[in-house]
Amino acid sequence: MPLIECCNIVCRYGAKPALEGVTLAAEAGSWTYLLGPSASGKTTLLRAIAGLKELASGEIKLDGKTAANRQIQIAPHERRIGFLFQEPSLWPHLNATANVALGVRERGLSRRVRFRRAEEWLERLQAGHLARKFPAELSGGESRTVALARSVASRPRILLLDEPTAHLDMHLAERMMERLIALHSELGLTTLCVTHQFAPPMRAADRTLILDRGRIFFDGPFQELPESRRDDGSPHEFLDALRRRIE
Repeated sequence: MPLIECCNIVCRYGAKPALEGVTLAAEAGSWTYLLGPSASGKTTLLRAIAGLKELASGEIKLDGKTAANRQIQIAPHERRIGFLFQEPSLWPHLNATANVALGVRERGLSRRVRFRRAEEWLERLQAGHLARKFPAELSGGESRTVALARSVASRPRILLLDEPTAHLDMHLAERMMERLIALHSELGLTTLCVTHQFAPPMRAADRTLILDRGRIFFDGPFQELPESRRDDGSPHEFLDALRRRIE
């Protein structure tokens, strides 16, 4: 049984559709890349799965149980999902350890234990030296690493990544992807990753989804990407750019 199931989901912002009849299933432990032109619905799809965007219709199931439809909306913190947003969104008045400690959600833990767990996650991501630094003292890559530690500190079963390497130079982007792939494997996560940083690891992903205008027009191995525009109006400019940057 898939861990994530989206069944014909529709999302809107006002009268404007963002997702139109999206259906997908992600098996436990799988890694899926979400690609597509700007405003194609990628981030909206992640937000819907996380419980941050309500559905106009359709259904989302997590581990076989309904998490969202028109009548049901399970709270985000009850879905065991970690979400790394495009912007780290760290609390400026808290140091790195305190920011990560916000992700430690086990009930009954003392403040001391939560902070120790937070420090352990920073060490695990080779960022222990950042523990006492505040967001204003962190570089872009460091802020992203602290945000990642916070997103996995809750011990999620699903990890959603929205442009995890955005605004990072090539070297830092490669290091971030290495960390993410290692965490995915070590923690047995089911990962959905929105990215424009086309890199060889894409070829090793379990699947690639390409969205355009709120619909999925490709779902399968990266090697089977269509060669040109199809009858359904697939954006050939995006595909051409994708191939040039990955090959």
